[in-house]
Amino acid sequence: MLPGRGALSFLREERVNIQTSPNWLEIDLSAIRGNVAALQRFLGEHCKVLAVVKANAYGHGAQQAARAALEGGAWGLCVASLPEAREIRRGGIDAPLLLLNSGRPEEAVEVVHFHLIQALYSREMAEALSRAALRIGYEAEAHLKVDTGMGRLGVRPEEALRFASEVAGFPALRLTGVFSHLATAEEADETFARAQFQRFRACLDSLASRLPGLNAHIANSAATLKFPQMHLDMVRAGLLIYGVYPTFQLAQAGLHLRPALTWKTRIAFVKTVAAGTPISYGSTWRANSPTTIATLPVGYSDGYPRALSNRGQVLLRGRLKPVVGRVCMNHTLLDIGEEPEVRPGEEVVLIGQQEENRLTVNHLAEWGETVPHEILGRLGRHLPRVYVK
Repeated sequence: MLPGRGALSFLREERVNIQTSPNWLEIDLSAIRGNVAALQRFLGEHCKVLAVVKANAYGHGAQQAARAALEGGAWGLCVASLPEAREIRRGGIDAPLLLLNSGRPEEAVEVVHFHLIQALYSREMAEALSRAALRIGYEAEAHLKVDTGMGRLGVRPEEALRFASEVAGFPALRLTGVFSHLATAEEADETFARAQFQRFRACLDSLASRLPGLNAHIANSAATLKFPQMHLDMVRAGLLIYGVYPTFQLAQAGLHLRPALTWKTRIAFVKTVAAGTPISYGSTWRANSPTTIATLPVGYSDGYPRALSNRGQVLLRGRLKPVVGRVCMNHTLLDIGEEPEVRPGEEVVLIGQQEENRLTVNHLAEWGETVPHEILGRLGRHLPRVYVK
């Protein structure tokens, strides 16, 4: 028999208790505030910070991270889609908010209603924004997107002046910025990124004659650290505000940041196995000698990548322990060796610091042969998030 409505209501209202939760995230909001403030000092007073809070603020929680970034001095925010913008606005945040994707013309009414800055690169969206703005009685605001080499979204540089001039003729629609997206800013070879910037600079020069005063931005987190000449009027910082460097090498760029996110779990089961015992799907790992295996209640459905099978490491009692066997949908296994008296319930750190050792997002990205953005973007919304400081 199903429980009554009162029982279901009780279940909905039950709060997560991290003392019993199998795995959870701890988010230090003071780190986000401090990272934005440090970034603003690094940039100087003439360059503004657009904090990227798309993908649930890279797993940190969109509303909480957005507020912390603004408190740290960010001028505005960036998201990827209208639903993400809707979440920010319904949380009571009224800061400048750039929609990085153009979206569909039928979304224009909401774009204007929520006072969003729309990325613009199609005539259809420009017409829809103008109509919606006239109907609602607000002026629509947009940033022109130019494709300088990403090959994804935006008008070609040689078309930018004609398109911008056309948009300037639409009533109740105002272009206030122009931007582009770098394809190789993290790469050691800087040739293509520099070529993109030169194309963008030429585009800015042509636009200045028709539309002076546009806010220009092209730098992401990596370019912010590598290319001071690309700072322009704004930078779009994602990883940096969360205390994550795009690469290990860029951690030496002179900007000192503090990671905001810690990912923890608890051991679910411990057992000893004999030499030769196979572990997990495919039997890709076998014990070389008698050892102890600990099972963690976290897997790729939670965002812990399957690519870390037989490659990842975690922190137990401040010491690194290897992931063995294939990462499962809901479980990950460790070889904890001769660690004495390990019991279920003991805390394990997947990302973060434990005693003197720290595992960063970059470590997981390197072991999984991916980028830190993906590690953070995989963190499921179902994971409990505990906000500290």
